[in-house]
Formats: sequence, structure tokens, C-alpha cells
Amino acid sequence: MVLALIRYFGCQFCKDHVSQLVPAVTAIHEAGAELVIVGSGNPSMAAFFAEDYGVTTPLFTDPTREVYQAFGARRPTRSALLNPRLYWNGLRVMLRGHWPGKVQGDLAQLEGVFVILPNGDMPFAYHSRVAGDLPSIPRVLDELKGAIGR
Repeated sequence: MVLALIRYFGCQFCKDHVSQLVPAVTAIHEAGAELVIVGSGNPSMAAFFAEDYGVTTPLFTDPTREVYQAFGARRPTRSALLNPRLYWNGLRVMLRGHWPGKVQGDLAQLEGVFVILPNGDMPFAYHSRVAGDLPSIPRVLDELKGAIGR
């Protein structure tokens, strides 16, 4: 399984990431895995997000952020707001057409991407340090294929 923890359903970084993940679903399935997306908002927010971004894979909500805590997803430090990478990430996704929307979940939650094998092993865990700090889709696919041995 590829687990993508997104910040919240109006997040421009999450919109961008999911818009890249959705076309990769076929490759994820061909590798023998499923993409699962978890956001921190509520079910109605998730439904609109899924419709807007063509999400056909499992999409869950975790308003209590228990899944985020279990996987060690970070919350930003105060210094993260001063990190130029945050602003570069924001500019990059806005240039690709993804603008911030209404906060629909936990604004302070950061993202993460994980490859989890059926036996529970987790050979790849990526924890964002600032908003929009995410691995590329080719890297996620390479990590998945390497873990599965395909």
C-alpha cells in the first residue's frame, strides 16, 4: 500500500500532490499495491475533494489525527514559517494552478508518504518538514517497486 497523508482538503500542496498521485494509480496497481489517502477534515470535505480531483482510490478522514500520530507525521515548528522552502513550495504549486482554499481540516498538520507491505513492514517513510515538502511520484513508485521486488 502507498499511504498518502495530506494536510487538509483545501491545502494547495495537497491538491497538487493528489493531482499527481491520481494518474499514478494504474502504476501503483500494476506494482500490486493500492493508494490510500487520508486527510484531516470531515467526510463531507473528503467527498468534495474526491470529486474535484478524481480520486477513485480509498480516501479516509482522520479529524482526530490518530493516523498521523501513529505514523509520526510532523507538525511544523515556529521556524518552519521562516523556511524559504515553504514559500518556494507555495509558489511552485501556484504556478501549476493550485491555490489555497478554505481550511478543511488541521492547518498545522504536515504531510507524509509511506509504503507499507502486507506483513506490516514499512520500507519507505517520508515525513514532510515544511508544507509541500513531498517526494516525487517517480520516487514513490521506485520505492514501491523496490519494496515489492518488481
